[in-house]
Amino acid sequence: MSLQNSYNAGASGYDRVFGPVSREFVPRLVTAARLARGMRVLDVATGTGIAAEIAAEVVGSSGHVVAADISGPMLDRARERLRKVGNVTFALEDGQALTLPDQSFDAVICAMALMLFADQARGVAEFYRVLRSGGWAAASVNTTYDRSFSSRVNVAMGRHVPSMAEAAGRYYSLGDPDHLRRLFEAVGFQDVEITKETRSYRFSSFDVYFEPFDSGVGVGGTEYAALPEEVRRLVREDVRRELGGDPSGGPVEVPVEIMFVSGRR
Repeated sequence: MSLQNSYNAGASGYDRVFGPVSREFVPRLVTAARLARGMRVLDVATGTGIAAEIAAEVVGSSGHVVAADISGPMLDRARERLRKVGNVTFALEDGQALTLPDQSFDAVICAMALMLFADQARGVAEFYRVLRSGGWAAASVNTTYDRSFSSRVNVAMGRHVPSMAEAAGRYYSLGDPDHLRRLFEAVGFQDVEITKETRSYRFSSFDVYFEPFDSGVGVGGTEYAALPEEVRRLVREDVRRELGGDPSGGPVEVPVEIMFVSGRR
Protein backbone atom coordinates (compact mmCIF):
# COMPACT_ATOMS: atom_id res chain seq x y z
CA MET A 1 0.00 0.00 0.00
CA SER A 2 1.40 3.44 -0.95
CA LEU A 3 1.79 6.11 1.71
CA GLN A 4 -1.00 8.17 0.15
CA ASN A 5 -3.33 5.17 0.11
CA SER A 6 -2.42 4.45 3.72
CA TYR A 7 -3.35 7.98 4.72
CA ASN A 8 -6.57 7.80 2.72
CA ALA A 9 -7.51 4.55 4.48
CA GLY A 10 -6.42 5.72 7.92
CA ALA A 11 -7.96 9.21 7.83
CA SER A 12 -10.93 8.31 10.00
CA GLY A 13 -8.75 7.09 12.89
CA TYR A 14 -5.83 9.52 12.61
CA ASP A 15 -7.03 11.83 15.37
CA ARG A 16 -7.63 8.96 17.78
CA VAL A 17 -4.08 7.65 17.41
CA PHE A 18 -1.88 10.70 16.86
CA GLY A 19 -4.15 13.76 17.00
CA PRO A 20 -3.78 14.65 20.69
CA VAL A 21 0.00 14.26 20.51
CA SER A 22 0.28 16.19 17.26
CA ARG A 23 -1.68 19.12 18.69
CA GLU A 24 0.79 19.60 21.55
CA PHE A 25 3.67 20.24 19.14
CA VAL A 26 1.85 22.71 16.86
CA PRO A 27 2.39 25.84 19.02
CA ARG A 28 6.15 25.54 18.49
CA LEU A 29 5.53 25.24 14.75
CA VAL A 30 3.38 28.36 14.47
CA THR A 31 5.88 30.27 16.59
CA ALA A 32 8.71 29.18 14.28
CA ALA A 33 6.72 30.49 11.30
CA ARG A 34 6.21 33.86 13.05
CA LEU A 35 2.43 33.70 12.63
CA ALA A 36 0.62 36.86 13.65
CA ARG A 37 -2.81 38.44 13.41
CA GLY A 38 -3.95 39.32 9.89
CA MET A 39 -1.59 36.97 8.05
CA ARG A 40 -2.46 34.80 5.07
CA VAL A 41 -1.11 31.31 5.85
CA LEU A 42 -0.74 28.10 3.86
CA ASP A 43 -0.86 24.83 5.82
CA VAL A 44 0.70 22.22 3.53
CA ALA A 45 -0.36 18.60 4.14
CA THR A 46 -2.94 19.73 6.68
CA GLY A 47 -4.17 16.19 7.39
CA THR A 48 -7.19 16.46 9.66
CA GLY A 49 -6.65 20.21 10.10
CA ILE A 50 -5.04 20.28 13.55
CA ALA A 51 -2.35 22.83 12.65
CA ALA A 52 -4.76 24.82 10.46
CA GLU A 53 -7.16 25.17 13.39
CA ILE A 54 -4.47 26.60 15.66
CA ALA A 55 -3.11 28.82 12.88
CA ALA A 56 -6.61 30.21 12.27
CA GLU A 57 -6.86 31.17 15.94
CA VAL A 58 -3.52 32.98 15.78
CA VAL A 59 -4.21 34.99 12.60
CA GLY A 60 -7.73 35.86 13.71
CA SER A 61 -10.70 37.02 11.68
CA SER A 62 -8.55 39.50 9.75
CA GLY A 63 -6.28 36.69 8.58
CA HIS A 64 -6.85 33.59 6.50
CA VAL A 65 -5.59 30.00 6.36
CA VAL A 66 -5.58 27.75 3.29
CA ALA A 67 -5.57 24.13 4.45
CA ALA A 68 -4.16 21.95 1.66
CA ASP A 69 -3.68 18.20 1.39
CA ILE A 70 -3.17 15.60 -1.32
CA SER A 71 -5.52 13.15 0.44
CA GLY A 72 -9.21 13.74 -0.17
CA PRO A 73 -10.32 11.72 2.89
CA MET A 74 -7.90 13.65 5.12
CA LEU A 75 -9.20 16.93 3.72
CA ASP A 76 -12.76 15.80 4.42
CA ARG A 77 -11.77 15.30 8.06
CA ALA A 78 -10.25 18.78 8.13
CA ARG A 79 -13.47 20.26 6.72
CA GLU A 80 -15.44 18.48 9.41
CA ARG A 81 -13.13 19.74 12.16
CA LEU A 82 -13.15 23.33 10.89
CA ARG A 83 -16.71 23.59 9.60
CA LYS A 84 -17.47 26.44 12.04
CA VAL A 85 -14.19 28.30 11.47
CA GLY A 86 -14.80 31.17 9.09
CA ASN A 87 -11.26 32.10 8.11
CA VAL A 88 -10.17 28.75 6.60
CA THR A 89 -10.57 27.44 3.06
CA PHE A 90 -9.54 24.04 1.71
CA ALA A 91 -7.57 22.94 -1.32
CA LEU A 92 -6.74 19.51 -2.75
CA GLU A 93 -3.05 20.05 -3.47
CA ASP A 94 0.18 18.11 -3.88
CA GLY A 95 2.75 19.85 -1.68
CA GLN A 96 5.44 19.08 -4.25
CA ALA A 97 3.53 20.75 -7.10
CA LEU A 98 1.28 23.46 -5.68
CA THR A 99 -1.08 25.22 -8.09
CA LEU A 100 -1.12 28.34 -5.90
CA PRO A 101 0.34 31.66 -7.14
CA ASP A 102 3.88 32.86 -6.46
CA GLN A 103 4.41 34.95 -3.30
CA SER A 104 0.76 34.63 -2.24
CA PHE A 105 1.25 33.81 1.47
CA ASP A 106 2.74 35.57 4.48
CA ALA A 107 3.72 32.23 6.06
CA VAL A 108 3.82 28.52 5.25
CA ILE A 109 3.57 25.69 7.77
CA CYS A 110 3.89 21.93 7.31
CA ALA A 111 3.29 19.71 10.34
CA MET A 112 4.77 16.20 10.39
CA ALA A 113 4.59 15.59 6.63
CA LEU A 114 7.65 16.91 4.79
CA MET A 115 9.67 13.77 5.56
CA LEU A 116 7.06 11.72 3.67
CA PHE A 117 7.36 13.71 0.42
CA ALA A 118 8.83 11.67 -2.43
CA ASP A 119 10.83 14.77 -3.46
CA GLN A 120 11.49 16.75 -0.31
CA ALA A 121 13.65 19.37 -2.04
CA ARG A 122 10.86 20.09 -4.50
CA GLY A 123 8.43 20.48 -1.63
CA VAL A 124 10.66 23.00 0.14
CA ALA A 125 11.12 24.86 -3.15
CA GLU A 126 7.34 25.12 -3.40
CA PHE A 127 7.16 26.54 0.13
CA TYR A 128 9.67 29.18 -0.97
CA ARG A 129 7.88 29.96 -4.23
CA VAL A 130 4.47 30.71 -2.71
CA LEU A 131 5.95 32.71 0.18
CA ARG A 132 6.19 36.48 -0.02
CA SER A 133 9.54 38.22 0.47
CA GLY A 134 10.33 38.39 4.18
CA GLY A 135 7.85 35.65 5.07
CA TRP A 136 8.72 32.52 7.04
CA ALA A 137 8.15 28.83 6.39
CA ALA A 138 8.32 26.21 9.12
CA ALA A 139 8.05 22.41 9.18
CA SER A 140 8.10 19.75 11.88
CA VAL A 141 9.54 16.26 11.40
CA ASN A 142 10.42 13.09 13.30
CA THR A 143 13.96 12.58 14.55
CA THR A 144 14.49 8.88 15.32
CA TYR A 145 12.14 5.91 15.49
CA ASP A 146 12.82 5.30 19.19
CA ARG A 147 11.54 8.82 19.90
CA SER A 148 8.31 8.63 17.96
CA PHE A 149 4.78 8.10 19.16
CA SER A 150 3.25 5.84 16.54
CA SER A 151 5.52 5.49 13.50
CA ARG A 152 7.85 3.29 15.55
CA VAL A 153 5.26 0.63 14.73
CA ASN A 154 5.86 1.20 11.02
CA VAL A 155 9.57 0.56 11.54
CA ALA A 156 8.80 -2.69 13.38
CA MET A 157 6.55 -3.75 10.50
CA GLY A 158 9.36 -2.98 8.06
CA ARG A 159 11.69 -5.34 9.92
CA HIS A 160 9.36 -8.28 9.33
CA VAL A 161 7.94 -7.25 5.94
CA PRO A 162 10.82 -6.04 3.72
CA SER A 163 8.44 -4.46 1.21
CA MET A 164 7.33 -2.04 3.97
CA ALA A 165 10.82 -1.05 5.10
CA GLU A 166 11.41 1.75 2.59
CA ALA A 167 8.14 3.51 3.39
CA ALA A 168 8.83 3.17 7.12
CA GLY A 169 12.27 4.70 6.68
CA ARG A 170 10.77 7.84 5.17
CA TYR A 171 9.33 8.82 8.55
CA TYR A 172 12.90 9.49 9.76
CA SER A 173 14.49 10.65 6.51
CA LEU A 174 14.86 14.23 7.79
CA GLY A 175 16.07 13.37 11.27
CA ASP A 176 19.56 14.80 10.64
CA PRO A 177 19.48 18.53 11.50
CA ASP A 178 22.39 19.36 9.19
CA HIS A 179 20.64 17.72 6.25
CA LEU A 180 17.40 19.52 7.09
CA ARG A 181 19.19 22.87 7.27
CA ARG A 182 20.87 22.29 3.90
CA LEU A 183 17.53 21.38 2.35
CA PHE A 184 16.10 24.78 3.27
CA GLU A 185 19.22 26.78 2.48
CA ALA A 186 19.58 25.15 -0.95
CA VAL A 187 16.37 26.74 -2.25
CA GLY A 188 17.21 30.20 -0.88
CA PHE A 189 15.87 30.32 2.68
CA GLN A 190 17.86 32.57 5.01
CA ASP A 191 18.28 32.64 8.79
CA VAL A 192 17.43 28.94 8.95
CA GLU A 193 16.75 27.77 12.51
CA ILE A 194 16.57 24.22 13.90
CA THR A 195 15.03 23.43 17.28
CA LYS A 196 13.73 20.31 19.03
CA GLU A 197 11.00 19.58 21.54
CA THR A 198 10.72 16.39 23.60
CA ARG A 199 7.74 15.09 25.53
CA SER A 200 6.89 11.81 27.22
CA TYR A 201 3.53 10.06 27.25
CA ARG A 202 2.66 7.62 30.03
CA PHE A 203 0.21 4.75 29.59
CA SER A 204 -1.09 2.47 32.31
CA SER A 205 0.08 -0.52 30.26
CA PHE A 206 1.51 -1.42 26.89
CA ASP A 207 -1.87 -2.88 25.92
CA VAL A 208 -3.50 0.52 26.41
CA TYR A 209 -0.87 2.20 24.19
CA PHE A 210 -1.13 -0.44 21.48
CA GLU A 211 -4.93 -0.81 21.49
CA PRO A 212 -5.54 1.45 18.43
CA PHE A 213 -3.16 -0.68 16.38
CA ASP A 214 -4.78 -3.88 17.59
CA SER A 215 -8.10 -2.34 16.51
CA GLY A 216 -6.78 -1.38 13.07
CA VAL A 217 -7.30 2.33 13.72
CA GLY A 218 -5.39 5.13 12.00
CA VAL A 219 -2.70 5.08 9.33
CA GLY A 220 -0.38 2.57 11.00
CA GLY A 221 -3.29 0.56 12.34
CA THR A 222 -4.74 -0.14 8.91
CA GLU A 223 -1.37 -1.45 7.73
CA TYR A 224 -0.86 -3.49 10.88
CA ALA A 225 -4.32 -5.07 10.66
CA ALA A 226 -3.60 -6.26 7.12
CA LEU A 227 -0.59 -8.33 8.22
CA PRO A 228 -0.79 -12.07 8.87
CA GLU A 229 -1.47 -12.94 12.50
CA GLU A 230 2.03 -14.30 13.16
CA VAL A 231 3.67 -11.16 11.76
CA ARG A 232 1.36 -8.98 13.85
CA ARG A 233 2.46 -10.90 16.93
CA LEU A 234 6.15 -10.37 16.12
CA VAL A 235 5.66 -6.65 15.43
CA ARG A 236 3.71 -6.17 18.64
CA GLU A 237 6.38 -7.91 20.67
CA ASP A 238 9.14 -5.82 19.07
CA VAL A 239 7.40 -2.58 20.01
CA ARG A 240 6.59 -3.80 23.52
CA ARG A 241 10.20 -4.80 24.13
CA GLU A 242 11.54 -1.47 22.83
CA LEU A 243 9.25 0.46 25.17
CA GLY A 244 10.20 -1.74 28.10
CA GLY A 245 6.66 -2.94 28.58
CA ASP A 246 6.20 -5.77 31.07
CA PRO A 247 4.36 -8.73 29.46
CA SER A 248 2.31 -9.03 32.66
CA GLY A 249 1.26 -5.38 32.57
CA GLY A 250 2.44 -2.18 34.20
CA PRO A 251 2.95 1.36 32.88
CA VAL A 252 5.03 2.35 29.86
CA GLU A 253 6.55 5.69 28.85
CA VAL A 254 6.58 6.67 25.18
CA PRO A 255 9.21 9.35 24.44
CA VAL A 256 8.48 11.67 21.50
CA GLU A 257 10.98 14.08 19.98
CA ILE A 258 10.03 16.47 17.17
CA MET A 259 12.42 18.68 15.22
CA PHE A 260 11.40 22.06 13.82
CA VAL A 261 12.99 23.93 10.93
CA SER A 262 12.19 27.45 9.85
CA GLY A 263 13.57 29.86 7.30
CA ARG A 264 12.92 33.34 5.92
CA ARG A 265 12.48 34.14 2.25
